[in-house]
Amino acid sequence: MQTLEESVIEFVAAFTGFKPERIHLHSTLYGDLRVAGDDGLDLIQSYGKKFQVDLAGFEPVHHFGEEGVSVLAPFALLWMVLRFPFRQRRTPEEEAHLRVVRIADLVAFARAGRWMVSAV
Repeated sequence: MQTLEESVIEFVAAFTGFKPERIHLHSTLYGDLRVAGDDGLDLIQSYGKKFQVDLAGFEPVHHFGEEGVSVLAPFALLWMVLRFPFRQRRTPEEEAHLRVVRIADLVAFARAGRWMVSAV
């Protein structure tokens, strides 16, 4: 019989196409597994159904960003290029101003039966 951790990892692996052995409890959905936009919403909705998690507190834009490209994207790209030599190492979530969701969070939410806001 699978543990909850193994079940969540297998579920995320099937959804993302990553091999289960490449996904760990500390893996992040956005930064490590490249789940963003509507794909993040789809993954979490499917996860909520499979693991019976109340998603009332889930706000996808805080964890996966907006779908599509902003009209300000060319300016953002220019800003990134200009500040590249001076940038500090930051996670993809920090760069995008998103809250991190780790596999361990999904396991904890499944145990609790509800979505709990993870730390920024």
